[in-house]
Amino acid sequence: MTDVHSRLDDEDGRYRAVAEVEVPGTPEQVWEAIATGPGVEAWFVPAEVEPREGGRFVTHHGSFGASEGVVTAWEPPHRLVYEEPDWQGPGVPVPPWNTEVLVEAVSGDTCVVRLSSGFLSGGDDWQDDIDGTFEGWTAALRNLRTYLTHFAGLPTTTLLVMHELPQGVPAPDVLAAAGLSGIRPGQEAETAGTAPRLRGTVEAVSAKAVALRTAEPVGGIFELTTMEWGGTAAIVVGGHLYGPDATKVRDREQPAWEAWAAKLATG
Repeated sequence: MTDVHSRLDDEDGRYRAVAEVEVPGTPEQVWEAIATGPGVEAWFVPAEVEPREGGRFVTHHGSFGASEGVVTAWEPPHRLVYEEPDWQGPGVPVPPWNTEVLVEAVSGDTCVVRLSSGFLSGGDDWQDDIDGTFEGWTAALRNLRTYLTHFAGLPTTTLLVMHELPQGVPAPDVLAAAGLSGIRPGQEAETAGTAPRLRGTVEAVSAKAVALRTAEPVGGIFELTTMEWGGTAAIVVGGHLYGPDATKVRDREQPAWEAWAAKLATG
């Protein structure tokens, strides 16, 4: 597996999260994945993209709501830029959040994707917000690589469970609860105990999160993690499910994951 290379760019007040990964595909194929609604959903979140400068770029984040931006540069198949002016809510005086995605051909069938997200100026006052997105963008580009390597072109259905814990309750160990303690990237693994069945290859793992490229219950990418912010914690299960049966599998599996997260939250 090729690593995702990530860094923070804090020069001249910009303050941006930068992530880069090499992926299979021509620039045109990669562009389809980063610059269309179905393409973005396949590795990030459900989205709507108007394919032009000045078009809407909307991403949907479950219970966190939608984030609406405007395309400020549209140069297929190599460069896409969009800005989210109201990322803190309508009327809140903040600098616009700017995201740029570049696609550069490396050979006839591979490209480098470089994503930079944050502020073009005035970012020093918003460092905590950028730091909070750093891990998320790294995981998203890892998912992009997995999608283009194993599932490119297949229809996608998104599964998302976010179960917030009561105020002050510490986040549980989701890896232990799912029977996945001690796993390593590249290893075959499957859930155990009361967790719904997943079987696949470990793409990434940390103290609080795991990403599996699954073979069961369907081909896809499943991520189990906990999120913590402002004294609040939540159990999060996210899945990108691929293939003609993906929606049917999502409708069957989502209630099981919701029940598992609710039980885990109450101990």
